[in-house]
Amino acid sequence: METAVYLYDAKGRDEEIELEEINLKKLSDNQLLWINILKRDRETIERVVEILEIKNAPLKTILNPANRPQLDKFENFFRFFVISVNIDEEEKLHTVSIDYLVGKNFVVTIADAEVDYFKEFREREIGETQIGELDAESFVATLLDLHIVTYFRALETIEQKIDRLDERILRIDLDEQKFLSEVVALRRLASRLRRWFLPHRDVFYALSRSDFVQIAQSDSVEHFNRLNQHFESAVDAIENSRDTIISLFELYATKNAHRMNTAMQRLTVITLMAGALGVIAGIFGMNFEVTFFKSAETGFWLTIGAMALLVVVVTILAKIRRWI
Repeated sequence: METAVYLYDAKGRDEEIELEEINLKKLSDNQLLWINILKRDRETIERVVEILEIKNAPLKTILNPANRPQLDKFENFFRFFVISVNIDEEEKLHTVSIDYLVGKNFVVTIADAEVDYFKEFREREIGETQIGELDAESFVATLLDLHIVTYFRALETIEQKIDRLDERILRIDLDEQKFLSEVVALRRLASRLRRWFLPHRDVFYALSRSDFVQIAQSDSVEHFNRLNQHFESAVDAIENSRDTIISLFELYATKNAHRMNTAMQRLTVITLMAGALGVIAGIFGMNFEVTFFKSAETGFWLTIGAMALLVVVVTILAKIRRWI
């Protein structure tokens, strides 16, 4: 199915209809029409445009979407383009390009496949709803809010990866090259998310400006003001994720410093024991006569035993002091 048509009625009589059943003349102010096109097919788009009597629709731009979100105003409708984020089963991020055509009591969305949050929205609003009470602009604000949520979900995926790496840094000794490659990958992922999201500022700000008549004269002004706040919150969250990734270096450096400190403590204890044994061996190796030396065999083993006892005592003391 390349096209899905949903008719929302303020009286709660929502239904999915066929494209051929659309009649703009019978569409009242208490009804809202949402046409979701699931494929960028020229014939399908031209058919929808003809049925809705949309003049001067930018078909070429719709069929060949740009790499940057943009907004165009026309006489009786406006068109804009956004880039949402989709997360696959392997937690990889993919972009989803979506075009919107918005006119009086109708909204047309165009993408290359089913959009996840469109599907979630329809499943959530099953049954008799009051969506028909919304004008087209307010309905668009709702969908754009869900669009922002896709970036928050992508951030959750990145944060989960950061948490897992955090745990591994504290639990095991990571190879330096492996750690750096993982951090660089996370950094690149956060930068890509930022690069996808920030250009939407042009669209969101334009929709909320007073010179945008279609929205300024509708009941959706407050919705778009809140939408801008939500947008800025998402920008802050993305920026914070980049800082969090940088903090992984600090954690890794702290872990290495702790490991180095432990190694130095152990080396100090070993040096202390070796030095003490060397002093004992040096004393007994001095060239003078002592009665103790006349019993060579007994004296040798007594000396070895004393050295071993010293090693045991120093080791126990180091354990108690937590030097090793």
